[in-house]
Amino acid sequence: MPIPGKSVNKLAFTLLSTLIAMLAVPVKSSIAAETVSIEQKAERFLFNEYSLTNPLARTKVSIKPLSASLKQRHCNQPIAFEHKPGRASRANIKAVCQQPKWSIYISAIIEQWQPIAVTSRALSKGTILGDTDLYLKEFDVRRLNSPYYTDPGELIGRAVKRAVAANQIISPTLIKKRMLIHKGDLVYIEARKGAMTIRMSGVAQKGGALGEQIPVINNRSGKTVRGYVKSQGVISVSGN
Repeated sequence: MPIPGKSVNKLAFTLLSTLIAMLAVPVKSSIAAETVSIEQKAERFLFNEYSLTNPLARTKVSIKPLSASLKQRHCNQPIAFEHKPGRASRANIKAVCQQPKWSIYISAIIEQWQPIAVTSRALSKGTILGDTDLYLKEFDVRRLNSPYYTDPGELIGRAVKRAVAANQIISPTLIKKRMLIHKGDLVYIEARKGAMTIRMSGVAQKGGALGEQIPVINNRSGKTVRGYVKSQGVISVSGN
């Protein structure tokens, strides 16, 4: 015959064990979820910050996983992040909690991919760049140390200063300025007076690129005037 007291105790023990087991699972899940949340928030924060510095680039953020000890941290308030974007590929972001008070540093790798103008073939010194000499190739621009061009149109018509290999990034040091006027060219001299624009012809005494000031002999007066190169074959004596 069963003993009532022992049955009740056994049932109570079973219920208590089940309750403990049920409560243990959510606690572990909560800690894991919080850890993922911190990393995801840090990634989102960095993505937004660096996307603002270069909106045309495809930004990628890789967060270094938190250590086992940092995974135990929890916060009762929204976590704040502190970071100032820089040029380096590696970034450290500070996560700050006010309740309870703690702060940790999270490491990340920042990549910003963007199409850059490169040579489609080997070019000899003095080659005038055309459409077929260039194409766009995607690079992580944060790893580039020299200036670059994202629009091949800016390079059309310019001459390379030295021999250039195929698939090489074109930087300003590799090309000459695009001369819109050459010495001896017949040019127009533009002079503005209020809403009126007067045009006279002249002969350039020096070559010049856009925005550069050059001397020109006025064909009518024979006098030398100085003006700024405005466009192909045109200078302005009223400023740029």
